[in-house]
Amino acid sequence: EGDLALPVLREEIVIDGDTGIYEFAASLLKGGNPAGGRLEFHLSDNDEMPVSDTAVVLLGIDERVETWLESRGILCTRFEESGSGKRQVVLVGDISKKECISADWEELIRRITEGSTVVFLSHRAFESDDDPVYRLPLDRKGRCYKFNDWLYHKECVAKQHFLFSGLQHRGIMDWDYYGPVIPHYIFTGQDIPDDVAAVAFAAGYSCPGGYASGVLMGTYDLGDGRFIINTFQILENIDRHPAADRLLLNIIGYAAQ
Repeated sequence: EGDLALPVLREEIVIDGDTGIYEFAASLLKGGNPAGGRLEFHLSDNDEMPVSDTAVVLLGIDERVETWLESRGILCTRFEESGSGKRQVVLVGDISKKECISADWEELIRRITEGSTVVFLSHRAFESDDDPVYRLPLDRKGRCYKFNDWLYHKECVAKQHFLFSGLQHRGIMDWDYYGPVIPHYIFTGQDIPDDVAAVAFAAGYSCPGGYASGVLMGTYDLGDGRFIINTFQILENIDRHPAADRLLLNIIGYAAQ
């Protein structure tokens, strides 16, 4: 018995065309009758991404992402150098292992209540020891867990929302379109966010009751400000996948409103 699949071509091809949906087609002239052979893909152009003059504060965001943000016209300041001005947009990565985290968290919460918008781009920001939601600033913390997406998987659903401007949305999210940006972690058991952007559902699944659901991205009001929770794999894919790039720019635009 031979292999199930055999590679026959590995090349990079430059497409000099407009942005939009294209179709890849492959066929064998002889020697086999493979199924499939056609696959739609999306062509994007960085020059069509929105450019912003928004200023953001960074906490737990690496230099690679900072450099990319600045290339889009966004002024970046490190959290420890930013002062405590009102109405800031603060982007937070995985700070679960960062030293002096208690002091950082107290300052983050204070800035939210005074009118800033804090975007938690990593669900791991809330982790402490073995509790993934220990620092989530809600009375009902619920839980955040990894959903086992394999042959059987959840479906991610995006609303018609500013956060998905210029992206595929209004329904089940296309795995081929979003690729590695699709999240595998779910928030569940918390109060419903004041503004829900994306959720996940699994029906007829091998979990208790055969059903699971949760929030992938949503906004909570807190004092005079708000904070955004997110499980999309945005930071990992910045400057590597156009859906991650556009999603982050949309988030910054939404947070600055």
